Amino acid sequence: MKKDELRYPGAHPAVWLIGLYILSRLCFFAAGVRFDLEPIATSWQILDPVLLRENLAESLFYMPGQPPLYNLIIGWVLKLGNDPLTLTIAFRTLYSAMAIASVLLLYSLVHKLTDRVKLAFGVATLFMLTPALVLYEAIPYYTLMILSLLGTIAWLFHLCMERFTFARAFAMFVAMAALIYTRSMFQWQWFVVLALFCALVLPGYRKAVFAAAVIPLALVFALYGKNVMVTGHFATSDWMGMSLSKLTTLAIDQPERERLVESGALSDMALMDFPFNTPEAYADIFDEVEPTGITVLDQKRKSTGHVNYNHLAYADVSEQALDDAIAAVRLHPEIYLQSMGTAWLMFMRPSSDYPFLQDNRAAIEPYSRAFSLLLAGQPQYPTEPKFDLEPGQIGILIAIGYTLAVLYGLYLLIRCAIKRRVSAVDATLIFLWLNIMYVSVIGNAFEVDENQRFRFSVNPFIAATLAVMATRALNWVRGRHSL
Repeated sequence: MKKDELRYPGAHPAVWLIGLYILSRLCFFAAGVRFDLEPIATSWQILDPVLLRENLAESLFYMPGQPPLYNLIIGWVLKLGNDPLTLTIAFRTLYSAMAIASVLLLYSLVHKLTDRVKLAFGVATLFMLTPALVLYEAIPYYTLMILSLLGTIAWLFHLCMERFTFARAFAMFVAMAALIYTRSMFQWQWFVVLALFCALVLPGYRKAVFAAAVIPLALVFALYGKNVMVTGHFATSDWMGMSLSKLTTLAIDQPERERLVESGALSDMALMDFPFNTPEAYADIFDEVEPTGITVLDQKRKSTGHVNYNHLAYADVSEQALDDAIAAVRLHPEIYLQSMGTAWLMFMRPSSDYPFLQDNRAAIEPYSRAFSLLLAGQPQYPTEPKFDLEPGQIGILIAIGYTLAVLYGLYLLIRCAIKRRVSAVDATLIFLWLNIMYVSVIGNAFEVDENQRFRFSVNPFIAATLAVMATRALNWVRGRHSL
């Protein structure tokens, strides 16, 4: 394997990017963008703020609904106090740091892959100014954590391809474990496949690669083991059945569901129209669950009044929902295929078209509208974005760019497999492709409604792939003209 020369981008572009970031965010602040603290009280993924402040360790250990790292970060910030201004400043600082890191990682990655500073600077600047990044960094979701962790993982992988060291590989696998501890979409299978790919493209360092992966992978399986102890389920989240029911059971029309319930093919739960229902809707299941003495597992509602989906009974709810979903797929596979088709279409929407971003999005509507038309190619701009999809809201340019990146990554994979050799750049592009495909396939197979938010986390990977593709195409054209 021929290794590319090790290159480190100069500091000046990074300084300019940071300066542009600060200036742009001051402009967006002047336009009315504010950090939104409301999800602290309302978000399903965030634990009761009281528990995060007063009983953080126990709550994180026992919570079955989500991996714990995201709530750990939220809890640390909440321990600063109850003052909204203090919390806003703290969260804004934290999320801005993750946003800047993601921009700099994208710049560095494109520079390393193309050896073009101006192109890397332009791609990073464009990503920095996208409405999606502006909006997601102003809300305390785990979206920015995923974005920065994925960027770190890809950057470290390329460093390993340039010049392998155990420390770099270990840091990469630690970041991968941290991602699994943050977002339930990423599972141990994802970790193992990428570890095997690393060993494949680094044949001289296979023992070191596996050695670097052992401890982080052990930590991943420790999370699974903990959840087996708490809920009996080998998973990082016990919500999968409820999520999958949206694409399967609940996508079947009501008369057919009633018929299937009467025949015993589906449970009575299939008659509900909302998968994440209230404890009162599942009274029979909740009554059968004995109190554990652990607040996060026992409280039906958080101190904010919103449902606590980490109540132990929801593990049983999700298990029943999963059984119904599997039965629904078996009985009506065409419904599931239609739902996945809808999910893929939603995947191609601008990431800023997300209902919970509405207030800040409205503050920059002319700017957001222009980006949606010019960069995303969206024919119909939704002034008030909803989960329901209108055909005209799909980003045509997003779909074209995504398709080109996927096809190019597949081409590189096939070409390198045939030639049985791979450069550092091509290995990194295939690594990006594997992650793009994982997020696309898994996200759209198990969730519908928030798919555009899933794509946002791999937008830098798509952009980097397109940048390399464009650079190589230009070099090829120039080469032919010089003959």
